[in-house]
Amino acid sequence: MSTQTALLPHKHVRFSDSTLGVAGKLRSMLEQPRSIDELQVLLEHARSQGWPGKAMLNDVIAGVSVLYALGQVEMCAEGRVRTVRR
Repeated sequence: MSTQTALLPHKHVRFSDSTLGVAGKLRSMLEQPRSIDELQVLLEHARSQGWPGKAMLNDVIAGVSVLYALGQVEMCAEGRVRTVRR
């Protein structure tokens, strides 16, 4: 699988399974600082509530990395991730 196939949605990957889709969902879950493990649990819970994505740990890490690269999140105490206040 190419990097583009994994990162961007196309006819074989649903948006909710793409890194971009996961990043957007994670951004919406960051009302308070959370650890990577907490974010993964929240994504699993969202799936049981109807979100169609199937994010694994590496997808969560990639999503957080995209948000960090875009300046949307930052690291805070105890390895937690929080949104950047502007």
